[in-house]
Formats: sequence, C-alpha cells, structure tokens
Amino acid sequence: MTIRARYPVALAAALALLLSLPAPAPASADKVLDDLMFELQLVPLDGQAPAPFELEQLADGAKVTLAGLRGRPVLLYFWATW
Repeated sequence: MTIRARYPVALAAALALLLSLPAPAPASADKVLDDLMFELQLVPLDGQAPAPFELEQLADGAKVTLAGLRGRPVLLYFWATW
C-alpha cells in the first residue's frame, strides 16, 4: 500500500478514536453564574428585602429609588479607585 492509500485509513482510525472518547460534561448555567458572581464579589439577596436606596441621575438630576424599581431585577455595583 502506498502512503496515499494509507491516509484515508489512518484518518478513519483517528476519527473513530476521537468519537469513542467520552464527551466532557457540560457546565451547568447556575454553576457558571455562581462562579462569576463570586469573582465579582456579588451577593444575591434572595428572599431578603434590600435596604432603601436612592440616587440622582447624572443627566437630569431626577431621583431613582429601589422602591420605584419594585418588581424589576436590580444590580447595584459599587467600585472605587483609591
């Protein structure tokens, strides 16, 4: 057999070997989200009432409160450079 004749056989054998290997288990979406929240040091308040919070919009100075956003998901993320 020539090298050209052996190439399809070797390719088929390699493909069969790859297909016989077990597939890695997919990561659950919850685990990925939990890992991201941990890295950002986010703390969910599941089932807890958040403390009252109010701030002014930069554009027009209008007040935004958590009470005004009731029923919507809210993310408060503070950061600072010292």
